[in-house]
Order: sequence, then C-alpha cells, then structure tokens
Amino acid sequence: MVRNFIPNLEKVDWSDQKRQSEYVGSVVSALNGLGEKTNYDYVCAVSGAAFMTSFSKTGWDFGNQRVSDAPIIFEHTFKMFGYSVTRHFKTDYETDSRLIMDSIDRGVPVIALDGIIPSANECLISGYDDSGAVLLGYNPFMYIPEDHNEPHDSTGYFRKTGWYDHFYSMLLIGEKCEKPSKEAIFRETCKLVRRLIQEESLVPDHYNGLAAHKAFANALMTYQWEDNFEPYMSLMCTYKMYLDRQYAVAFFEENEREDLAELYKKISSLCLRLGEIIPQDFSAFDLFNDKNSLKPYCNVLQEICGLEEQAAQLLDRE
Repeated sequence: MVRNFIPNLEKVDWSDQKRQSEYVGSVVSALNGLGEKTNYDYVCAVSGAAFMTSFSKTGWDFGNQRVSDAPIIFEHTFKMFGYSVTRHFKTDYETDSRLIMDSIDRGVPVIALDGIIPSANECLISGYDDSGAVLLGYNPFMYIPEDHNEPHDSTGYFRKTGWYDHFYSMLLIGEKCEKPSKEAIFRETCKLVRRLIQEESLVPDHYNGLAAHKAFANALMTYQWEDNFEPYMSLMCTYKMYLDRQYAVAFFEENEREDLAELYKKISSLCLRLGEIIPQDFSAFDLFNDKNSLKPYCNVLQEICGLEEQAAQLLDRE
C-alpha cells in the first residue's frame, strides 16, 4: 500500500470568521506550499473571489458561493502567480487517482472542486494513502463530525475513504512560468472583475454579478417557504461572498486607484451591515416569518448592486 504526502501545509479552516472562502484558503495553502509568500487578503482580491456574486436560477442553494459557478476565476488566479492550471473533470477512478498521486509525488497540492468531503465546496488535497484509495488534505468541514467523521491522519490532514463517490473535478497546478508584472496583474484582474460584475451568467444555472444581487433580493421577497431553515441557510452561505468584498479595498489602494478603493469601502460597509441585519448564527429565524422584516436586507442588497454598477463603469476606463 503506497502512501505519500506534502508535509506542513497551512490549515484551511474557519478559525478566522472574516476569511471563510474554501477556495481562497486552499489556494493560499497550495501556493505557500510551493514557495510563494502570499495571504488570504491578496489572493481573495487578485483571484477575483472578492468580486464574485452568484445566485441559483432554480431555487435556494447552499452552494451559491462555489467558485465553480464563476470558472473564469481559476486560470486567472494561478496565472497571476506565474503558474498554469488545468481543470480536470471526472473520467474514471484509475485515471483520476493517478493524476492526483502524480501531482503529490511532484510535491504539488491539488484543489478538488465540489466534493471529496460531501459538504465541501473546495478541498486542498495534500497526500494519499492505500495507493490512492484514501486522500489526505484540509477543508473546514473536516472539523465537523456530522460532515466528516473519519478519524484524521497522524499528519493532521483529513483522511477520506471512498472519495471518488463525491468527486466532480479538480485543479491541477502546472509548472512555474514567468509571473506578470504588478501593472499587468492589476490590468488583467480589472478585466476579470468587469466580467464578474457585468456578465449575467457564467454558468447556465446561476446568475452572476449584478443579476445575482437582484436575484438574491427577489428570492427573499417572492419565494415561498414552510421551513425557515432553507432560506436562512442559503442566505448565510451566500453571505460569504459579500464578506470578502472588504479585501478589494487594499488591492485598489496599492494600485493607486483611490476612486475604486473609496467605492469598495462603501460596498464593504454595506456588506458588513448585511451581517448585522441577519446574523450568521441562526439567531434570526423569526425574520423569515414576515417578508416585511426582510426588506431592510433587500434594500442593502440593492444599494450594493448600484455601487457595483458604478464600479463597473470606473473599471471600463482602465
């Protein structure tokens, strides 16, 4: 039984309640494991994750914040650090497990999308055991017994047996190449951000950007529900994207775009206001009994939408 792993990668968890993106956390850990020196705030901004908004077209969705609903982010993220990346979709067990093991054997982590641990959006894969039948890695859900009750590995990584039942796709990080200049990084990221704000849909089943803000507000005002858990849980998951808006501010300041930085200070303040109106702790179930109680939340969503429309106009001048 063959075993291999990349030691001492940074944890991906929710110990910091202001930094909850599974994708960003996985990218930071992977890149730092490859010798880069980066952090959540910068990766969140330069990847485009700080500007992403998506909302399901088909009803409540606990995974609106999945980065796979804005797949244009993937290649851009790694290109900004001087790496190529390939998204590989599920084919067959032998092929897919071999790709993971080969990457780990090269000392390069893998980022799994939408699976491995069933509740997870993105998982950092740091190793394997039992010739690939067991995967090792990090994800915040590994610390929640209801979501992952398999004992952790001696390395501290999770162990996931039967991972292929929940596997969908993964990001395979390629060889290092030339990293773009600071000016090129900013220019290319602004192009991405415009698309993340303005394009109505990046995948068929989700609204994106401005359309997603409107769809979120519309759902709270028009959807019917008998159990308050479903809209509340969907709202909390969707809020993770709004929480990340704050990391846009420093990115614009460092690139001397005070106009955009000031705009995102206002947007970030409004995003934090959302978390005050409906707390992220299931303490406000009663608000979902009366749509009038949800109007203040929807009004803030509309304000955010209007300000991001202004941001898109400013970015058009870049």
